[in-house]
Amino acid sequence: MRAIALAFYVFLSLTLLLIPAFLFYQNAFISRIYPGVKVLDLDLSGLSLSEAERILEKEFSGYRGYDLFLTFGEKRWELSAGEAGAVVDAKETAQLAYRIGREGPFLERLRNQATALIRGITLRPVVKIDRGRTLTILNRIATELNRPSRDGSLKLGPDLSVLEVTPQDGLEVDLEGTLKRIEEAIASMQPGEVKVDVKVLPASVADTSSARAKAEEALRSPLILRFQDRSFGVDPATIASWLKFRQVPTGDSRTRIEIDVDEGAVETFLQKLAAIINREPRDARFDFDPTTGRLIPIIYSQEGYSLKIDEATEAIRKAIIQGQKELELPVEIIRPAVATEDAPNLGIKELVAVGTTVFKGSSPGRVQNIKVASARFHGIVIPPGEIFSFGKYLGPVTAAEGYEESLIIWGEATIPDVGGGICQVSSTIFRAAFWGGYEIVERYPHAFRVRWYEPPVGMDATVYIPWADFKFRNDTPYYLLIESEVDEENGILTFRFYSAPTGRTVEMEGPFTSNIIPHGPPEYRPDPTLPKGVIKQVEWPVDGLDVEIRRIVREGDRIIRRDTFFSRYKPWRAVFLVGTRE
Repeated sequence: MRAIALAFYVFLSLTLLLIPAFLFYQNAFISRIYPGVKVLDLDLSGLSLSEAERILEKEFSGYRGYDLFLTFGEKRWELSAGEAGAVVDAKETAQLAYRIGREGPFLERLRNQATALIRGITLRPVVKIDRGRTLTILNRIATELNRPSRDGSLKLGPDLSVLEVTPQDGLEVDLEGTLKRIEEAIASMQPGEVKVDVKVLPASVADTSSARAKAEEALRSPLILRFQDRSFGVDPATIASWLKFRQVPTGDSRTRIEIDVDEGAVETFLQKLAAIINREPRDARFDFDPTTGRLIPIIYSQEGYSLKIDEATEAIRKAIIQGQKELELPVEIIRPAVATEDAPNLGIKELVAVGTTVFKGSSPGRVQNIKVASARFHGIVIPPGEIFSFGKYLGPVTAAEGYEESLIIWGEATIPDVGGGICQVSSTIFRAAFWGGYEIVERYPHAFRVRWYEPPVGMDATVYIPWADFKFRNDTPYYLLIESEVDEENGILTFRFYSAPTGRTVEMEGPFTSNIIPHGPPEYRPDPTLPKGVIKQVEWPVDGLDVEIRRIVREGDRIIRRDTFFSRYKPWRAVFLVGTRE
């Protein structure tokens, strides 16, 4: 306890001694610079502000500072302190010295006072420059360094070269930042270098090299497109017409150039290529051998091809971008509805229907047309549920296809035209389909009765593709084979239908006639191609009438179809040609 009491007594005594000393010290320098404060080697201890300012003015009156070098990369510019207008501000320097020990919290002020007293505090003088004169110098430097940014770009030259504008970042001297650095360097009162503060202005499009390399690779050689054993080359000039360049964000507020492909242009190219590659599938055609019950191929089937243009467009786009030089074209293989190898599985076993018409007495041109047209349908196989269209199989009716000129019905008269007699074929097929019990989908009668298609009246079918067609549906679950036969000697056209046994029977009622309109008197037409006095009959008279034929189709005892076929025929008078040639 005595020790504690002694310590307290000592502490109290020291405190009573220090407080008066502290108060005396503060009072002694209440308006003077604290001891130990210097500006460089000049001691300002105990001086008032005005005294310190006079001494500083005298001491640094001849100060002109040190020369500096401004630098940027390899470039250097000399800047003398005189050019910058450097001077020591005696007033601010005196105030700077006076503020030592007088700023900040109480303990911080005491600490600064003690530091100055014990170790001393050395300050640098406040040096100022002429900012206007210095900025003028910096602006001259900026004219050398400043440059705008340049975005990169690519384009194709006429010789298929890839022309590149390389990207370049812009530069802009930071005048204010550099000015502060100069002020700090001059204030240090030491010679040295000051780096010019330059801002980089990034180019928006900063990367073109990758796209250039890809474009050059794409144009280096042709692109080979393959399908089976065929190949098609796309030359560099065509590829160049497809190339385009686009900008892609890079994630750092910049973009890069990438190559792309004009898909529309590629599709146009592929449309033309499809005309070469594409082909319709070809169905097999057969003869029925009644001796063996087998089908003998007379035309072999062929797969069809269809170029997948959308897929091919994307494949070409990827190939060009990735530098690929060959690719297999995506082509859909279309299987024929009736393939040659299907023959044993078609189930065609017997004759199920026959249709006949007589053309005896026809002109040689008409007979030729019947032969050519009927051959178009020989060996056709109609799958179950499919619709037979006469127009689909007939094809072009032209002299190049073997047709000759013969009379056809046109409006209210008969006129010579290529293909006369084709309706003999359509009418005969109609009769076979009728007696086979097949669903008749489309059938038109002639405008006038034609002697080749009677008897019976009302069993004809005119065609004029594409406006008038004859169609029937194979509404059985079996394949149907059509065969034609032209008996030129007897003038008989026959169509035979072969299939699996259908169990159908067909009954015809009629023909029922009504609304009979007698034909008019004969017509005599002058003909300068015939000798005078010669009379030649070219049309024979028939009455006009309405005809109705009914068909009942049964499978066993069940009636599966009742049909009515109505025909309206206009009257037709006789026509005689009277020769007028002398």
